[in-house]
Amino acid sequence: MVSHERRFFCRSPDGSIIYTTDGSFIFAEKDGVVMRLDMFAGHYYKLRPYNGVPVLEVDGLRMQLVKDFRTPLDYSNEVVKGLHIPESKGAAPDTSVALDTCMGLGYTAIALAKKSGVKMVVTCELSEAVITLAKWNPFSDMVFAKGSKIVLMEGSIAERIKSFDSGMFSYIIHDPPRVSHAPELYSSAFYAELYRVCRKGARIFHYVGSVGKTKGRRIDREVEKRLSAAGFTGIRYVPRLQGMFGTK
Repeated sequence: MVSHERRFFCRSPDGSIIYTTDGSFIFAEKDGVVMRLDMFAGHYYKLRPYNGVPVLEVDGLRMQLVKDFRTPLDYSNEVVKGLHIPESKGAAPDTSVALDTCMGLGYTAIALAKKSGVKMVVTCELSEAVITLAKWNPFSDMVFAKGSKIVLMEGSIAERIKSFDSGMFSYIIHDPPRVSHAPELYSSAFYAELYRVCRKGARIFHYVGSVGKTKGRRIDREVEKRLSAAGFTGIRYVPRLQGMFGTK
């Protein structure tokens, strides 16, 4: 028998919102009003608890990788660790700018922003529904906090990237939707733009999912070939992270 009794989940950073969960949904209570954190906007979007941390589901599919990780925060931290971002050197100004192409709940952007060697993180999100849920998610608070290193740009990264200066970024994390939902984010043209906006020596991580055939395709091999054609070198797939690192 499934219990629908709600229990305490957490509070917002400022204490004004109490979050509860019934194990399947997360609820936010503010000023006596309770709201379930899910919505329909062309697709069904939902925040669901996972070991004490909200994850995003779209049409029932979990958007964060949690296999082999206790929470999605651990995954984001390990991806950022793999970029080998140096700590800032004392009084020397931080100049490195990072790009998180597809924000989601912002966990990767936040992990990047916590690095002392990163001056600013630019992140982009196409879905207004995802942005709305992220604003209600207490674990995404740093994205929207005043004075945050994180700059959120709404809209398609495929279009936004064309406005970025060449050599602007020292680190890029590209965690796009599956190729059937956003083929433009796996295109040679887009990878050429990623290469253009990277500084010399910049490092990139590209999530591709578990290695295997998708309707007869090897997405990882296609991605590696196109990244190489764009100019990235040292490309290596990391099974635990289900993605590949490369360097300009």
